[in-house]
Amino acid sequence: MSEALACYKADAYRAAIISTWIAVAFDIVDKLRDLELAGDKAAEQLVSKFDAITRSHDLTQALRFKRELLVLAKDKFELISAQEFIDLDRLQQDRHRCAHPSQSAVGEVFSPRAELARFHIRSSIEHLLQHEPAQGKAALDDLLALIDSTYFPINAQKVLTVLEKSPLRRARTSLVRNITIVLLKALIKDDGDPIEHSQLF
Repeated sequence: MSEALACYKADAYRAAIISTWIAVAFDIVDKLRDLELAGDKAAEQLVSKFDAITRSHDLTQALRFKRELLVLAKDKFELISAQEFIDLDRLQQDRHRCAHPSQSAVGEVFSPRAELARFHIRSSIEHLLQHEPAQGKAALDDLLALIDSTYFPINAQKVLTVLEKSPLRRARTSLVRNITIVLLKALIKDDGDPIEHSQLF
């Protein structure tokens, strides 16, 4: 992203869009590696596949893997929402138009404007780069397991300290909404255990 920003400041908008897509692709793979370390089997399989493609220098498989990255991030790992996918898919398409001028009509070269490059830079950061690896169902399950633990604190300051190291540190609005709904339902159904009630509260 630092390269993308440097290109943007130098009015090299085509290069800025290409660098932004590279940052997105690397970030998705890095997030998959983080999920693999956390024990996610699906992420482990994909990382192994990616590493095998890299070792064998299989360009065809590498291109196929890159084309599927956003769909995997949306559908399989919930790293991005359906709406965020639309913006990042547009980034990928514009990246192709910037990097492969031969795909345009004869004599036409795609010349993106500053607004488009800025939109892609902002979208990539807001939708993906700033967030922790686990955001969807995996993050919700991790949070519920953390809160359900007998070691989860009751003191508000200690709770904040614990949650700052959880997926809530840089959570999407949807994750905050979902965990709030689940906790409120649990409080309403609470059957009287004072410690559990305090943890939920």
